[in-house]
Amino acid sequence: MEKTREYAQRLMESGYARKAIAFKLSDAVPENVESYGNAQSFHCAVVAEIWDGRPPLYLTRENILCGGALYSGMGHRRIAKEEFDAGMSQVIGVRKGYVSREALRKASRQIPHFFKHHRYQVIGALEDVEDPEVVMVVADAYRVMRLCKAYTWQTGELVHGLSGMGWCTNSFPLVSRTQGMTFNMGDETSRVLMNLEPGEMYCFMHSTVVPLVIDNLPNIQTGLAL
Repeated sequence: MEKTREYAQRLMESGYARKAIAFKLSDAVPENVESYGNAQSFHCAVVAEIWDGRPPLYLTRENILCGGALYSGMGHRRIAKEEFDAGMSQVIGVRKGYVSREALRKASRQIPHFFKHHRYQVIGALEDVEDPEVVMVVADAYRVMRLCKAYTWQTGELVHGLSGMGWCTNSFPLVSRTQGMTFNMGDETSRVLMNLEPGEMYCFMHSTVVPLVIDNLPNIQTGLAL
């Protein structure tokens, strides 16, 4: 974990106050990591536990009450029709997530999907997770811009953001498909459960681009280039 500790430290030194969060999928029971047990929660709320000081943990689709398990690569747990309908009643309608189920389905069809689902997912602070697959940084818009610019400065590739669905839906599928990076604003539920400030945003990076982005932060423009 020497490298992940180095990257976490360099992010903190560059003004990224929140701990970067690492995610890692596995088909074998993760070693030396605490299980989430039989508890159930929302995916975003589990991440918030890490910011509150919880050590790395692993979970399965059975632990997750929302779509986070599906969109992050674990698939959905089986639920009864009554539970599904109850869940839909919380997201469909005025002052909720979508005007109708059709609007939700239409939005979902625009998101890449995982075709292979894994049994376990490790979540922890970046410095505590060895060989993660995806890294999430939450920061203000200016610092998210700098992460994106560090990537484009080196590669010439634009960073595409998504918005309109949850933080997990907007992030994991795109990064896993492109093995690049993305940014988004999340949605009301995820921002509340993660206790985000109004100006904060999510930035997701595939682990293979994390070194490139962090190495180039000192190389990009700061202020006006005169």
